[in-house]
Amino acid sequence: MEFKQGVEGYRTNVGEATKQLLPAVLKNTAKNGQRVSDWLVEHCSEGDIVDASTKNILRAIRALDGAPLGVEWEVAPKPQKKRPDVLQTTDGNRVNHARENKVSEIDFQMAEEKRRRQALGDAANREILAEAAALVSSHSSVSHSRTYRERAALKTEFDRLIAAKIHPKDVLAAVKAKQDTFTNGDVTRPTFGSR
Repeated sequence: MEFKQGVEGYRTNVGEATKQLLPAVLKNTAKNGQRVSDWLVEHCSEGDIVDASTKNILRAIRALDGAPLGVEWEVAPKPQKKRPDVLQTTDGNRVNHARENKVSEIDFQMAEEKRRRQALGDAANREILAEAAALVSSHSSVSHSRTYRERAALKTEFDRLIAAKIHPKDVLAAVKAKQDTFTNGDVTRPTFGSR
């Protein structure tokens, strides 16, 4: 096997790699040299030529560092601290934690405002539906039989509108419109011929 950079290039690249590892210091032993060169032969060779660039030497050292028969250190590298202001999201994108807190604060305020508006709207909608239901249940007419027929027609219309998920204001308007049709006569009673 022969190095793409030559022996002198290989030594220069090893020196550069040890500078980049500082403050960690790799032991200058034959075992470390053999392990790194074996890794390079296995992972960075093209035929009989081995690419012993500084980048590949650093890759070899990092790969061997956690291995059982890895490299030996005079001064071991400090464990990489995770940056507290950067998080890894579930989709693999890096997110700035400080910015995420600001966004979540704004999102929280917006969600609170939405809940407040929905609660107010729901209360108003409940009142409108209660008014429509009261129109149906309190409807009265000239006679008992006519009252019950008209109430049943109003109840059927009310139930149909609720099942169709019509807005409460429209339900109330439709129930009032149906009720107005009853004032001109008993429209629920069939007529036979002309009067």
